[in-house]
Amino acid sequence: MGRLVIALLLFAVPASAQQRVQGLDRVPIVVKDIHRARLDFAALGFTVKSDRPHDPYVESSYIKFPDGSALELVSPVSSADSLSSRYIDWLRDGDGPISLGLYRPGSTNTPPPGVFFGDRQRSPTDMLEDFRHDNSAVGLAGIWLAGSPSEAKLANLPGAKAVNGTFCMPFGFGSKSVQFGDGEILMLPESAQVVSGRPIVALTVKVQSLAITYGYLDGRARKFRQVTGCGRQSLWVEGRGLWLEFIER
Repeated sequence: MGRLVIALLLFAVPASAQQRVQGLDRVPIVVKDIHRARLDFAALGFTVKSDRPHDPYVESSYIKFPDGSALELVSPVSSADSLSSRYIDWLRDGDGPISLGLYRPGSTNTPPPGVFFGDRQRSPTDMLEDFRHDNSAVGLAGIWLAGSPSEAKLANLPGAKAVNGTFCMPFGFGSKSVQFGDGEILMLPESAQVVSGRPIVALTVKVQSLAITYGYLDGRARKFRQVTGCGRQSLWVEGRGLWLEFIER
């Protein structure tokens, strides 16, 4: 019944609206030790859901949010196909995000390099508790790119709005962003890359209460940084080849 309702709602949306990028979908983060990665993200207050095996060569887990966006932890088991081989090659420079997903329902268009279009699909095994996080996280709100070759193409996608305005983070400043109806991509210079050649340097997670997030991290002696000014008040945590920003929205 749930799938039928979703299908009916999708068909009720005009075709032009389906082709627009509406927000962020998910970001796959390739990790060498997925069990350790699950524990690390759980220690930040996230609920981590282990996925049912759908690929014998790749193991995955999800951090899901009520709006349908997600972080995905993926780890290759063997290099038996092109995808798992790509993940193994990626890990030669350590853990880190490999691509970014944009929420563009019904799209059959070819995405820019390093990007894929997703539909924020739900799993029949999802439970309410899978979307509840002790750090009060409710969604993926931003992706920070440094020196991305797709910067111009992202700004020209249907539904995108290019915005100029200074913003800052623990490792640099930027002045350009691409905003969608739900979520944004913030552009930084190539010098801000955490690992050379990897443009995804940070993810922004929106939370219900920054005080709850602060209390959770501080109570467990988790190292974090605070950044104020540039129109942002947030908490930052580093690890797994990227930065995570928690912001109240």
